[in-house]
Amino acid sequence: MHGYHRRENDRLQDQAETLVDLLHSDTSYPPGSVVLEAGCGIGAQTVTLAQRSPDARFTSFDVSADSVAQAKRTTDAAGITNVHFQQADIFALPFAPESFDHIFVCFVLEHLSRPAEALTILNRLLRPGGTMTVIEGDHGSTYFHPDSSAARMAIQCLVELQRLAGGNALIGRSSSIH
Repeated sequence: MHGYHRRENDRLQDQAETLVDLLHSDTSYPPGSVVLEAGCGIGAQTVTLAQRSPDARFTSFDVSADSVAQAKRTTDAAGITNVHFQQADIFALPFAPESFDHIFVCFVLEHLSRPAEALTILNRLLRPGGTMTVIEGDHGSTYFHPDSSAARMAIQCLVELQRLAGGNALIGRSSSIH
């Protein structure tokens, strides 16, 4: 659903900055940890993760080469050196089983037609005792004040377009992922 234009990159950066305290108030990985960030996009979350855990090593991947290139530029500009980027498909990852201490997935599953399969694949990459953080949204829970029928219709359009593309913009309200 996200485009790869400069304006969309700016919107994603703004969204990440707005959500930092909500999503990452207690995010910190122990020194020496090896962390996989799945679906890093343009690196908006990557910056926060890497800055809050400077002694952890991150591998961040995305299916889009353009997004990976932008993520690398973003972390380089922030002076971050503990992240390795690569282009990869979540359904065909090049990593060996039990390669990571922690996995971070944020706003990724909503874009996938097979989110449960993606989680199964990622889970195989965790070392025994490892952790996985999964954060997803629910675009249908948007509220407006004052109420706006035009804004509600725009959100419904987003939800429908994501459904037609094989994703689920309402995945955050699911008690189970199918």
